Amino acid sequence: MSNLRLLSSAGRIKPLILAIVTGVSCLLLNAFPAGAQFNNPLFDQVFDSEAEILAPVLELSTVRLDGRSLFRVAAVAGFSSEVRAKEISQRLQTYAAQQVSPTVEWRLDSGSNQPVIYTGERFLMTITSADASLAGAVSTEVRAEELQDTLITALEYYQYERQPEVIQQRLRQAGILSVLILVLGLGLHRVHHWLSNVPKSGIADEEDVTRQILWRQAKRVYQLKNWFFWLGELLIWVGGIFLILGLFPYTRAWQHTLIQLFRVPLRIAIALAVSYGIIHLGDIVIDRLFLTIYGQTLPISLRTQRSSLRFSTFSQVAKSILIALVIAVCILVILAIIGIDLGPLLTSAGIIGLALSLASQSVLKDIINGFMILMEDHYGIGDIIIVGEMSGFVETMNLRITQLRNEEGRLITIPNGQINVVQNLSKEWSRVDLKISVALDDDIDHALSIIKQVADDMSHDPNWTALILEEPLLLGVDGIDYSGATVRLWIKTLPLKQWDVAREYRRRLKIAFEDADIDFGIPKQVVRMVTAESENAVLPLEPKKTSAADS
Repeated sequence: MSNLRLLSSAGRIKPLILAIVTGVSCLLLNAFPAGAQFNNPLFDQVFDSEAEILAPVLELSTVRLDGRSLFRVAAVAGFSSEVRAKEISQRLQTYAAQQVSPTVEWRLDSGSNQPVIYTGERFLMTITSADASLAGAVSTEVRAEELQDTLITALEYYQYERQPEVIQQRLRQAGILSVLILVLGLGLHRVHHWLSNVPKSGIADEEDVTRQILWRQAKRVYQLKNWFFWLGELLIWVGGIFLILGLFPYTRAWQHTLIQLFRVPLRIAIALAVSYGIIHLGDIVIDRLFLTIYGQTLPISLRTQRSSLRFSTFSQVAKSILIALVIAVCILVILAIIGIDLGPLLTSAGIIGLALSLASQSVLKDIINGFMILMEDHYGIGDIIIVGEMSGFVETMNLRITQLRNEEGRLITIPNGQINVVQNLSKEWSRVDLKISVALDDDIDHALSIIKQVADDMSHDPNWTALILEEPLLLGVDGIDYSGATVRLWIKTLPLKQWDVAREYRRRLKIAFEDADIDFGIPKQVVRMVTAESENAVLPLEPKKTSAADS
């Protein structure tokens, strides 16, 4: 339990983190006073996201100045929205760099009767009906008025950001942000390092399966917290650098470039991170759910190791199903991010899945047989079973396969469909089946009394009485052959404890036999020696009888 306390003590860092966040907020408010103009790239991202949502309806792109999003334009005849937005941005950037007092006005074109915006005397863009409908304006003239105000504000802000006092202010803000990033990053790293030193072993070695589940759950929570700290460190450093780039007009355009370069990889990384977090959270929730059901449905008197093993097996199967579903959804999301149309893919996947289900009947047989094994409790995780010529400890089990770890440490994988007959050596209880050979020359009754006495003494020993469920049963002499008399003894034990009890009993019996001068049975052979004299000896001849005919 001490390890669990160490894990729970990680909650003590919450006040420290809260204090750090509060201090950072105060410093940020002092660094960026009210009324200061500050570019937030997240707003630009929302702006671009809206553009992506409307893109299937209207082809549109964003006009930028110094990397700041100003407005969106639609495509016109002969020009795509991307080309049009790029040309407008270049004209606007060139004009802003050459003028100190910029002017923006619009006039109706006599030929097309559409508003045309000029920067000074230079043509900038023509307002189309698509541009007006895109912004929700009632007419092109209203949209021209709105864009005129937007452009004037943008050009004035362009000149404002390049004033020496503003640049000095931004440099101070960048310095404060750098210090804050350094303090937060190093502080979070130290907390992360402190959490990584928490011991990870101790309760997992206990015999109680419920405590093992609790330890595994605590370890999962620790891993999830560890992962969140690592993600927080990454966000602090990357987000801080991103914010510093947005402070200066000379580097703000790099934000958009970085976003364009890492947009797809970043979304894929987010999908993977969310899937990873869901799997870990699902692992914790499933463990807590099964522990709650186990505690509420079974009274304490019926909470056996077997029931704990069953709940542990059900929990692992549920986790494997959750992992499969999350991975499948994550793959579909990644394909959608890449740009693959999922409609035809899902349709073809359904047809392919039907064909595979008909061709892979063995997999269906494995799943069905695994479900029946699980429901009928043939065995579970933690049991020792024998399947054909293979035996071992059930280490992993799901609806398709069962994995055994044998005594040599080899991992044996068996499809559930191939399991027809299984021998469970640890369900509910186990038995020590001893066959003791006693020498034929010794007193068999005295040997029987010693064998029984050693078993009774061991069953009443405080160190062993919890493992022995019933009084040992001496069956008697089970056979006699040339090696000795075979005595059979049964001892009923807890599951998986028959080997420990048998080893201790053999040790005690050997000592008792030595004290009583009783020998274990040893195969014996009788050899008869035949000498040459006895083999060539002449037997005495009987006198020959004569008859009347002979005489």
